[in-house]
Amino acid sequence: MFAQYDIRGNEEVSKTIPYSRGRTVPQIEIEYSATLPIADALPKLALAMHHALAPIADTDVASFKTRLSPLANLVIGDGNPREAMVHVDVRLLSGRTDTVKQAVGQKVQELLLAHLADRVDGYSVQFTTEIHDLDRGNYHKTVL
Repeated sequence: MFAQYDIRGNEEVSKTIPYSRGRTVPQIEIEYSATLPIADALPKLALAMHHALAPIADTDVASFKTRLSPLANLVIGDGNPREAMVHVDVRLLSGRTDTVKQAVGQKVQELLLAHLADRVDGYSVQFTTEIHDLDRGNYHKTVL
């Protein structure tokens, strides 16, 4: 539970909102080599992740937030410009089992390949995924 503040930070007009198991949060960041020709495919990939991960992570599609971050200043391996990466960082409120986190990671990898593999010809791409816990006691959210 946490106190929700109004836009000016006044706690006296706040209400306490309990977090149920799941039902809130998923934060996703997709970082990728800016040289890859995939930017136009990423919004569709993000939406596919939202819909595919919601039942696995026991949350609502509306709770997902995904940031798409091209990385122009990046060095991989020996610096070959045809080496590239796509990294997905998924953050869920703590309390999910390792089995759930493994299933989320596997689904993300499947979706990455399904949406991007045919767009990266000529590159050697590392597709990676990390699943992290967000500490419920330290996560704050306000919706206006």
